[in-house]
Amino acid sequence: MKDLDRFPLSQKLLCAAAATLAIAWAPSAAAEANAAYPQRPVRVVVPYSAGGNTDIIAREVMRRVADKLGQPFVVDNKPGGNSIIGTDIVAKAAPDGYTLLIAIGAYANNFALYKKLPFAPSDLAPVTQLTKTSLVLVTARPAAGTPRQLASLGNDSAAPLTYASSGMGSAAHILSERFVRAAGMTASQHVPYKGTTDAVSDLLSDRVGFMFDAVSAMGPHIKSGKLKALAVTGESRSPVLPDIPTMREAGYPDMGAYAWAGLLAPATTPRPIVERLAVTTAEVLKDPELVKKLASISTEPVGSTPAQFGQFIRSESESNGKLIQSLGVSLD
Repeated sequence: MKDLDRFPLSQKLLCAAAATLAIAWAPSAAAEANAAYPQRPVRVVVPYSAGGNTDIIAREVMRRVADKLGQPFVVDNKPGGNSIIGTDIVAKAAPDGYTLLIAIGAYANNFALYKKLPFAPSDLAPVTQLTKTSLVLVTARPAAGTPRQLASLGNDSAAPLTYASSGMGSAAHILSERFVRAAGMTASQHVPYKGTTDAVSDLLSDRVGFMFDAVSAMGPHIKSGKLKALAVTGESRSPVLPDIPTMREAGYPDMGAYAWAGLLAPATTPRPIVERLAVTTAEVLKDPELVKKLASISTEPVGSTPAQFGQFIRSESESNGKLIQSLGVSLD
């Protein structure tokens, strides 16, 4: 400030005016940039392998978002570490709306499964819940034609009933544990796999007793007769498997549940960008063609607000976290 004392008053006023103009311009420039978003391709990280249910949902939805916003939304598969690798990439990305994350239930569950993660819930901002997917309970056991008949096999201590999942803390794992507890099974054992493919292989050969997974993954094996569909987890029957009862209809009223997928961004991504993504995605989720495509894999569109999705994640993390802690499961 002392350096300004040697300038005439007119020059001091000019400097002050310039500074004020710069301050006033900065927010308006930022607002203009946000309004013009996106101005280049957007990277959408899917922390799972290509071809799975999450990947299919991401590609179908993001292709339509790209059409709406006029820039490519490029799906980038970064599998590994129970989704931690891909999630960490987005958590540490520039918060400018050009790196986004597709998350599923494992994201919320990981905070209970791991004592140490390279990111915190506060590092990512919820944008919108994309979908919810009904899972199907399947088995190759000849003696099990209903969930109750299957549950009875889980009381034979001489031959414990094993169940498969696509990984510790996955939606399939959580649902299976809920089923074990609801059915009062006294002899059951979890067998986690690195993905659905390996789990299905052992399920088909009857090396494991049962599994919950997406209808899209199990459909071909059900159709071929190699696996039996016993029930679906949704609130209503699957349009793909209309003859298969819900878990509620099968006598398990508290087993209504869905796997979910949602869109997140780095935490300090400008609010106008987050809102624009949420509103645009909600619009495309109403597209009749997309609704029909999702129904073919027993998936329903959601399209929630950022606040609603944030509350949903917190609820999922809390309820599933309590179950995970009661199981004494930790992956550190």
